[in-house]
Amino acid sequence: MSTCTRVEELEGPYGPFAIGERAIQRLWASGEVLGPMLSSQGKEIKIISPGDWNRGAGPDFLGAEILINNERLRGDIEIHLRWSDWEAHGHHQDPNFSGVILHAVLIPGIKPVTTASGHQPETVVLLPYLPRDLEDIAEEDALLELRGRAGEVARKVRDAEIHLIPGLRHRALARFQNKTKYARHRLKELGFEQTCHELVVESLGLGGNRAPMSELAHAHSPEQMILLGIDHLYMQKCGRWKLRGLRPAGHPYRRLAQYLELNRRKPEWRNDIKKWAKGLATQSLASSRRQLIDEVLSGVFPEGRADTLCINALFPLLQTAGYAADKFWCDWPPGNRPDDIQEARQVLGLEGPIRNFEVQGILDILRRNISESPKP
Repeated sequence: MSTCTRVEELEGPYGPFAIGERAIQRLWASGEVLGPMLSSQGKEIKIISPGDWNRGAGPDFLGAEILINNERLRGDIEIHLRWSDWEAHGHHQDPNFSGVILHAVLIPGIKPVTTASGHQPETVVLLPYLPRDLEDIAEEDALLELRGRAGEVARKVRDAEIHLIPGLRHRALARFQNKTKYARHRLKELGFEQTCHELVVESLGLGGNRAPMSELAHAHSPEQMILLGIDHLYMQKCGRWKLRGLRPAGHPYRRLAQYLELNRRKPEWRNDIKKWAKGLATQSLASSRRQLIDEVLSGVFPEGRADTLCINALFPLLQTAGYAADKFWCDWPPGNRPDDIQEARQVLGLEGPIRNFEVQGILDILRRNISESPKP
């Protein structure tokens, strides 16, 4: 492990977010990154065993097994955000890193590195081969690091925002604006109905399966998806689904089946969304929500899932299409949310029904504020 930790701030579709080495190490340790991948020298890399995650001095993973052009090697793995971290951390002079057989970096732009013994390990850029969206990985890591530490989450929020409610609302609205920018590009290219289709299916993949869901929606219209059937659609992305740690309700097969059922029951549901949006200004939030869940979405999604779809897909699209949805987006129930956010909200003294802007504001603080303990 390096003696200093690295954090990068990157620009995602919903705005900037921070990601640290720990997030990539955690993903590597899970065994989700297997390859095949191409090294900087054009060699095929496959991971047989990711190795043992080393929390002390030396390389990040010890005793890994990999295939390089089908040649089996056993050795150590070092993970960095950028290739230049190798020399910045002094690994080229440290004999503890002489057994490194693979230098895995997140961000493109690489050069060969050399160990103290003169060996040049293969280098691979991980970004094209990650099994999940990078923004999801960063946010998941921040939440995992703070699991069971609602007080720490609350402290970070208080440190970031002196005026809690207006501060969280401001952060949430900035995040909403980034979501609408993302929707605007899609709307201009695809039109309302196709964009609605793609954003909703993509949102059903949150939790690790956004990329394969997005690919399915882009490749097939709702009518084509119904004709192909759930089994055929699911198998198209066999090997791409992230299933580890998912609850049954979050399984991509189940979410796809719900979406197909919606399109069978109400083929015109995307037009109904626009009719529903026209009445937002004249109805209460509670009655608008019930109409959306029970009538427009035909009751096929559980309430929390329907709320999440509304927050991540429908409201940003409607705002882009000319419907004033920002106030409703802020005050809407936040859908499926981490338990630690709810507990932190209570520590912060926020009362009454939980509102989306509170959750979005807290998440924005966490995703920009990664604290990593120095390594030995």
